[in-house]
Amino acid sequence: AQLCVVEEVADLWALDRARLFPGRYHVLGGRLSALEGVRPEDLAIESLVARVAAGGIDEVVLAMNATLEGATTMHYVAERLE
Repeated sequence: AQLCVVEEVADLWALDRARLFPGRYHVLGGRLSALEGVRPEDLAIESLVARVAAGGIDEVVLAMNATLEGATTMHYVAERLE
């Protein structure tokens, strides 16, 4: 019933190895970045929204990196999931 959203597969592996999260994961494939030209359409955000809308998920944990881009991505994803 829990879903952890991470930026990259390496983040998933790190959390899985540390056994910090018991639920399922969703990998975005990066983070939003105006400087690098990464837009919402470039990430797996729509598939995340569809996955949550399909049901069976009670809690979404946003595990983004503590950077400006990570925070921007987290806020955007949170708004989309509302």
